[in-house]
Amino acid sequence: MGRIIRWIKDIWLGKRYLGQNVERATAVIANGTTALFTITGGRVLVTEIIGLITVVFQGIAITVKLRAVPGGGATAVDLCAARDIQSYAAGDLLGITGIPTDQIEPPTSAGAIVGQTVPVICQTGSISVVAVTAGNTGQVRWTLKYQPIDDSAVVVAA
Repeated sequence: MGRIIRWIKDIWLGKRYLGQNVERATAVIANGTTALFTITGGRVLVTEIIGLITVVFQGIAITVKLRAVPGGGATAVDLCAARDIQSYAAGDLLGITGIPTDQIEPPTSAGAIVGQTVPVICQTGSISVVAVTAGNTGQVRWTLKYQPIDDSAVVVAA
């Protein structure tokens, strides 16, 4: 019964299409793997991941990709292939198509992107950004839209 009431409430609030919204504060993309979002309580359907570049990368080559890191020792899975985003400007958007072999979008600096075309199912664990760079000062604010598959599944900013 609780699930039906939540579903009706979500329709009323307009959350059924892309799902619930979680925003992570603007932060430097550090070298290595950095958790962006933490998933607890079960599986979720990720409908959109959007990055907004707030501080440019100052000509330093930076290659990034997103990765799902399940808990319990399961193997991490790339959500997209890596792309060098050093030439992108403040205000540019980043996203994924949902196909793991596609590079992070868009291919060049752009203030608009196509929405995620394939939803991604992630289990308990985290969604992380993986970056290869040195001395980076560029910053990105990440937003994730999701729908819980399991009743107790929740996503929060890491």
